Amino acid sequence: EAEYQEKRLLLAFVLSAAILIAWSVIFPPPPRQQPPAPQPTPESLTVEQTDAVEEAATGETDEPIAEDPDEAIVEAVGGVAEERVEIRNDFIEVALTNRGAAVASYRLSAYDGDGGQPLDLVQAVPLSEATLPLQLITPDGPDEALYAIERLADGVRFLWSDGRGNSVSKTIALSGRDYGLDVEIRTTGTMVGAAVSIGTGMRNLSESERNSRLALWGEGISLADGEVERYKRKKIKEPRIVAPASLTYAGFEDAYFLNLLRPEGGVSELRIEPYEFAIDEEENGRVLRMSTIPRRGELRGQLLGAPKEYDLLQEIDHGVEETLDFGIFSPISVFFLKALRWIYGVVGNYGIAIILLTLGIRILLFPLMHTSTVSMRKMAKVQPKVKEIQAKYKKKKSDPQARAKMNQEMMALYKVEGVNPMAGCLPLLVQLPLLWALYQLFLRAIELRHAPFMLWITDLSAKDPLYVTPVLMTATMWLQQRLAPQAGDPQQQRMMRMMPLIFGIMFLQFPSGLVLYWLANNVITIIQQEITLHIVGERKLGGGRKAKKGAKK
Repeated sequence: EAEYQEKRLLLAFVLSAAILIAWSVIFPPPPRQQPPAPQPTPESLTVEQTDAVEEAATGETDEPIAEDPDEAIVEAVGGVAEERVEIRNDFIEVALTNRGAAVASYRLSAYDGDGGQPLDLVQAVPLSEATLPLQLITPDGPDEALYAIERLADGVRFLWSDGRGNSVSKTIALSGRDYGLDVEIRTTGTMVGAAVSIGTGMRNLSESERNSRLALWGEGISLADGEVERYKRKKIKEPRIVAPASLTYAGFEDAYFLNLLRPEGGVSELRIEPYEFAIDEEENGRVLRMSTIPRRGELRGQLLGAPKEYDLLQEIDHGVEETLDFGIFSPISVFFLKALRWIYGVVGNYGIAIILLTLGIRILLFPLMHTSTVSMRKMAKVQPKVKEIQAKYKKKKSDPQARAKMNQEMMALYKVEGVNPMAGCLPLLVQLPLLWALYQLFLRAIELRHAPFMLWITDLSAKDPLYVTPVLMTATMWLQQRLAPQAGDPQQQRMMRMMPLIFGIMFLQFPSGLVLYWLANNVITIIQQEITLHIVGERKLGGGRKAKKGAKK
């Protein structure tokens, strides 16, 4: 009887299912109401499109658009023709293209390119492998599909599907009143394994920038697993694949700007691929293509294109501030940067601010320089006696005991004469961190980019086009050596006499702001040197050269 009851229960389930299916066929549900067409584009959106594209974007075509981005796009969806949508705020002007649903240009409103137009962080690279930021990279190459466009209040949603279970949804919107774009990408089917491009290189370079030996242009950078890694485009010879446990950001940087993808969730891979292309018949360019593969086919985060301005990066935080690297003496560089900006707020000219900052530093260092100059002068006076001791042991250089005795006699001489051989070097060593901190500051401070000084110097971040300041710097360096007390053996002195020429050649290509600092430093040092020699009474003998001749007598 129990078996009979089970059969009856099974039969009841089958009959109930049959009745429900028959009812849905005979009496189908009413069709689902379609959502209204998107509202007209707000003022922040500017669309360049043909009449046919306008019809497609307003939903007056046969191509359906998915109602909910969280649901998979089942039917075929795509664009009719290529079009661009611009979104902007006070800081950025971004052009989005529906071909590949990518960023076609990323302009910074407050910063100019060489032509005077807003600077564009997207580099034009004449390669079939080149990709735009947020463009997908499939096994067949960069995604070139035309996406349907759905406008949002502060951005755009791009939709594509082939109707066979493969789909892409990209939502790109302004992050607010800052330099970023909020990004959300969802893929299904075969598109799940596609990489998301961060870009191919960063910004188009002028000829002077390409020829600069000091500049860093379009270099890769990432913060993965708590470590900052930099990828030099000239050193990356083969593609690299990184599988980080966590990726805070990855993208591009140069001396003054950055373009980063900041994923909120994890990524399975970070790819860095080198490419070469012809700039002209005689010159080849080299770029990196960087991309990430999201986990489970979904990516949320921010695309950030911004200037490497110290206060801004500190405000963004989360490791982005580490992209502005002043080196081992970074705290000193930051202090000098704040001082430079304060002086600029008073005088309104960064060239004058550099000179005044240099003057302030030299005044603070004057006691050290005074001690060094006096010590070197004393060393110069005892040089004839030092040479006599060295001549006495000239034939016994290979004898360790003779060399030890010679050193003992020299130390005894220094003690009698009241001379400390290290007293002239130590003050200079103390100054080295300050000099290096200033060197790094003038190479990387975006405040000096396109900042004019006077006359022919219209950009303190570029070299002097007439080479006047490097020549003056070389001349003042030579004069400083001629007026300074001479110490050391003749071979060392010959080497030191070559230094002004060597530095002059090096500084020909240096930023004019850095050369201006070195020139001002030389002039102020010469003045301080003369003050010291007058204090100790050396100049009463008629100058440095006459005093030296008198010492020889």
